[in-house]
Amino acid sequence: MLDTYQLQVFLAVVETGSYSGAAQRLHLTQPAVSRQVRLLQEHLGVRLLRRSGRRMLPTHAGERLAEAARQMLGMARQLEQEMALLRGEASGMLRIGGSGTPAWHILGRLLPAFRLEHPGVGFRLEGWPAEGAGRALREGRLDLLLGEEEVQERGLRCDLLLGMETALAAPADEQWTPRKRLPLRKVATLPLILPAAGTPARRFLEEHLEERNIRLPTSLQTPEVADPGAALPLVAGGLGVALLPRPLLETPAAPIHSITLWPGFPWPLYLVRRTGPPERLEEVFCAFALEKGRTLLR
Repeated sequence: MLDTYQLQVFLAVVETGSYSGAAQRLHLTQPAVSRQVRLLQEHLGVRLLRRSGRRMLPTHAGERLAEAARQMLGMARQLEQEMALLRGEASGMLRIGGSGTPAWHILGRLLPAFRLEHPGVGFRLEGWPAEGAGRALREGRLDLLLGEEEVQERGLRCDLLLGMETALAAPADEQWTPRKRLPLRKVATLPLILPAAGTPARRFLEEHLEERNIRLPTSLQTPEVADPGAALPLVAGGLGVALLPRPLLETPAAPIHSITLWPGFPWPLYLVRRTGPPERLEEVFCAFALEKGRTLLR
């Protein structure tokens, strides 16, 4: 019978690409990781990993095992959570992916309130997966995602959590502070600092503004940031201006002037997770967020 502990160690090697990376993730020594993988290979009688440069990659058998291991471990974890919920206890680890500072800002309000009701739940927060929301959720590497992008894929559920007012973040200097409102059509003429191409925030802005025949600048001189919140210190330093959710501008780390856009538009945040029974821990969290989120997030 397969040892689930050995499967966890093997998956960590596959996902980090090295024994040392797996050891760091699992808080083990590298020899301990190597030993568990060796025992697993001996038990199965096949080679599971091969070296390519400095990385350890799965063989064909290793790829098949990794896929099955994710499903097995995910099912075991789900069963443990469901049994705890049937006992009247919510416990376990929620792995939440976020698209950047807007998501972290909202989770910073939701998670403490949720833990007050469910103290046995832990959280692991990660960035938006490069391979996309659907794959990370289907493979069980994340339980749910919070981001600007409405995901419509089979086997996934997507709910709008809230829409925050989008404002223009500008330097707090004599050029900008006299301005309180700005026509939306003029944003294309401004020195914008944009979310990086391909991120949920960038796709959201492009799609919304293109509906209004407003095209974002594509010049090589246009700065881009991987996380929308990273634009704040650049704005404060005078590099440009940025479109951001207004709540991020209320307690900035640096002096920022907030300008109202006209007509305005909401900056959405969606909850995305796999479809499944309401007893699953991620469903318990999403029900809490959707029921109480608007009150907590006002």
